[in-house]
Amino acid sequence: MAKNELKEFLSESFGEGVYYRELRLSNKDIEELRKFYPQATVRKTSEICDANSKAWYEINLLPLKGPGYETIQEENTRLKKEIEVLKKARN
Repeated sequence: MAKNELKEFLSESFGEGVYYRELRLSNKDIEELRKFYPQATVRKTSEICDANSKAWYEINLLPLKGPGYETIQEENTRLKKEIEVLKKARN
């Protein structure tokens, strides 16, 4: 992906308050991402398995530990549970 395309893709992916995404990126894309978001944590979740040499990564723009981190984790857990309840109720 060209540098400008990647920058636009990342801006769209992390727009509107989104701080966590699972994205399929190449090693070069990861290097650029680290330049755009130096505080981001990146965790590889799959091996490279396609012709484009891309793998899946979990990208988190929030610092791992900091003020409010536990509150955010609790809210995420609460929202996940709520989503599961709504899914079950819909079926």
